Amino acid sequence: MIEAAIPVNEQQRLAALKSMQLLDTPPDPHIDALLRIAQRLFGVGSVLISLIDAQRQWFKGRIGANNLEGPRSTSFCGHTILSDEILYVQDALRDERFSDNPVVTGYPFVRFYAGIPLRAPDGSRIGSFCVHDSAPRELSKSEREAMSDFRQLFEGLFVAHQLRMQAAWLQEALGEAERRALIDPLTQLWNRQGLRTMLPATVRRAQREGLKVAFIYGDLDHFKRINDKYGHAAGDQVLIQAGQRMVAAIRPNDMALRLGGEELGVLALVADERELELMAERLRLAFCRQPFELAAGALDVTISLGTALAEPAEVGDEGHTLVERADAGLYQAKREGRNRVARG
Repeated sequence: MIEAAIPVNEQQRLAALKSMQLLDTPPDPHIDALLRIAQRLFGVGSVLISLIDAQRQWFKGRIGANNLEGPRSTSFCGHTILSDEILYVQDALRDERFSDNPVVTGYPFVRFYAGIPLRAPDGSRIGSFCVHDSAPRELSKSEREAMSDFRQLFEGLFVAHQLRMQAAWLQEALGEAERRALIDPLTQLWNRQGLRTMLPATVRRAQREGLKVAFIYGDLDHFKRINDKYGHAAGDQVLIQAGQRMVAAIRPNDMALRLGGEELGVLALVADERELELMAERLRLAFCRQPFELAAGALDVTISLGTALAEPAEVGDEGHTLVERADAGLYQAKREGRNRVARG
C-alpha cells in the first residue's frame, strides 16, 4: 500500500475545511438525495461524500457504507485530493497503491473506485465525491461528465450549508432591528457598525484556526464624475452593482462592506500575504473586466484597493489600526494611477 502524500497547502486546506462547518454535523437530506441518484446512475454498491481531516476521513454523506469515518492513511480519497482530476481505479487489486489496502483485502472489498475532489470556495480540495464497488469495471466518458456535474452540485450545497450556519448564528445573536442596523440599505452590504459588531467573532475564529485577519479597503475611481455626468440614480446603480460584484468575487465567509459613499471593504481571514494579494487582485478584476450596465448604457468602472494583514492579537476591539493601514495602501494605489492594489 502507498499512503497518499500530504498536500503542499495542507494548513490552508484544513483551515478551509473547518471554516465550512461540515465536519461532525448531522446528515444533509439534500446531499443524501443526490447520493441516491448517483448510486442508481453509476450502478455501484457505495457512494460517498468524504471529507479529509488531519488524521481521518469523515463521511458527510454515505449510501451503501456502514462506517461514518476511517483513517486518512488508508483512504483512497486522500489520493483524490492531490489533483483536480478524477482518480479512477479499474481494479484495486492490480494497483500497487491499493492492492494490500485493508478496505481492498477486507470489508468493503473495494475493487472499482472513482473519485473527484470537492473544493472549498478558496479552491482548497477538502474532500471528494466518490463511487466504488466490489467488482472491477471501467468508467465511461459519460460517467466522467456526470461526476463533474455532481461535483458542482455538492460544492453548491456545501456553500449553502455554510451560509445557513452563519445565518443561524446571526439570527440567534441579534434581533431583527439590530440586524437591520448593521446592513447598508442601498447595497445590502455590511456597514461600519456591522464591521464593529462582527469583528470580535472574526478575530476569535482567526485565533482558533491559526489564521491572520485581513482587510481590503476599496474606493471606486472617479465616482464623483459618474454622479455629475449621469446623476445620483446612476451612481446608486453603480454602487448596487459594485456590491454584487464584490460578493461574487469573495468567499462566503468573507465580509463585504460599504464603509460610506463609494468606499468599500472586505474583512477576511487568510493564511498569508500571498492569499490576501490573490483575493484583492480577484476583486479588482471583478470591476474592470466587464462594463457596468446602466440605463444610459455600458460604463467602465474601476476600483483602487489597499490591503493590510495582522495577527489576531494585533487587531484590537474595533480594528482601527488594521483599517487605517489598508486605507494608507488605498491612498498609495490612488497616487500610483488608480485601478491597482497596494499594500498598506
